[in-house]
Amino acid sequence: MVKVVEDIFGIATNPFTKQAQVIRRYTMTNTNRLSVAIIQLGATIQSIQVPDAYHQLSDVVLGFDDVAGYTKYRNYHFGCTIGRVSDVVGNGEFIMDERRVVVSKNLGQKHQTNGGFVGFDQVIWDLEMKRPDGVTLRHISPDGHEGYPGTLKVLLHFTINDDNRFFIQIEATTNQTTPVNISNHIIFNLAGQSTGIKGIFDHQINIEAIETMETSNGDGLPTGRFKNVNDSVYDIRLPVFMGDRVRQFEKKPVKGYDVCFALDKEFDAIRTRYVGRFLHPDSGRFMEIFSNQPCVKFTTGNCFPQEPLGEPPILGKKCTRYWQHCGFSLQLLNYPDAVNQPDFPRIFINPGEHYFHETIYHFGVQESWKCCADPEELEALGEEPLRKPKAV
Repeated sequence: MVKVVEDIFGIATNPFTKQAQVIRRYTMTNTNRLSVAIIQLGATIQSIQVPDAYHQLSDVVLGFDDVAGYTKYRNYHFGCTIGRVSDVVGNGEFIMDERRVVVSKNLGQKHQTNGGFVGFDQVIWDLEMKRPDGVTLRHISPDGHEGYPGTLKVLLHFTINDDNRFFIQIEATTNQTTPVNISNHIIFNLAGQSTGIKGIFDHQINIEAIETMETSNGDGLPTGRFKNVNDSVYDIRLPVFMGDRVRQFEKKPVKGYDVCFALDKEFDAIRTRYVGRFLHPDSGRFMEIFSNQPCVKFTTGNCFPQEPLGEPPILGKKCTRYWQHCGFSLQLLNYPDAVNQPDFPRIFINPGEHYFHETIYHFGVQESWKCCADPEELEALGEEPLRKPKAV
């Protein structure tokens, strides 16, 4: 049984009306003590409380205890919903229906990133419905906002169940042809949001992808080509330790993972597939990810302040100091700059068509000793071997 509780989180300025508006928080809790808190500002996942193998609760999502934190550090997109088009639109323009569409350019006055100057992350979303197992939020993006054609109606369904699954389902419809690529940017630390780089580096990580998206050396835009992960730091098809891999980036320009894995070039929104598994052995917490999206962008907090350089930290929940590599994000989405890459999965929807995004996070615990045992040892002890879960 799931319980949904509403409270007031704070007050923020509505970017459209310029008026102060109350921000409400909706907290969903199941019988296993898993709880997920959503705030209206940016349709943001503010907290996910998960028990460990020893029944101790910890918040596994980086973020803030007040609106001021989300406003001050909005460029980091802590837990928020991103759209209309996530990631980059190269040169802030694209061709659609044989006409050139120019959108706002909030990245170096050259490109657009994450929906423009006022993306979905800054919207105060309306409550559409409070349901027995979650909440539905709504936003109607007006025609021409940030340069995008068409009035886009978006519904976000946040749901949990007693199997410790957290569902994010996104629906959208339009009255004109328009690109849509909506995602969420949760920043995780399964050891607990306050455990920092040590907690992150202890994770075992696995993403089932054989290719990454190639980007240009100049501006980092997708080239439309792909690279095989064989014999590279990006091959995490089998579980590896996060710290071991991130340390291999020390002599590279980017000091950690900041990569888009290609999951499905033949994109089929009807199919929800297994993406990967993240485990913190000491606590026993694991998270399995499923999605119908063709791409996952995996980052390891590379752009966070660097403590050795004396940079001031991001002050998060309970005055936790967030430094570089204190969290990781898994952003499920269509391919970046798909508006300019005809060979990428289709990003445009027409009137009468229905955009649907589904991502599922399955949380669980396992005894820490199982994390280091091989299948033969588990079988000898009469334990079930750890197998890849089936798609849901």
